[in-house]
Amino acid sequence: MADIIEFLEARIAEDETAAGELAAAEAAAYELGAGGPGQPVIRTGLEVSPFTAARVLAECAAKRKILANVPLVTDIPSQMGGTSDYVLMCLASVYSWHPEYQEGWAVTG
Repeated sequence: MADIIEFLEARIAEDETAAGELAAAEAAAYELGAGGPGQPVIRTGLEVSPFTAARVLAECAAKRKILANVPLVTDIPSQMGGTSDYVLMCLASVYSWHPEYQEGWAVTG
């Protein structure tokens, strides 16, 4: 399963980079706030989202903790194989659209 771990590490790194760019954009928007420099931007409607840079970075950190501890996950046999394999496959399923995603990682059921 080393290939799925490498795949996940690469996707997490990409997510962290994107979140860093989002954080920079959020900071710039704050600097150019509606009431002048240093004033917060008033956001309405769809602009208000739980998908902030901080949330994405926290999710990346949580995924890294999972990857770092996969060998510690009890390998209880399941329909998909061991529990560790299943956890990795579930994490990878988020990136099923990516060209490097392998169909053998698909989780069914």
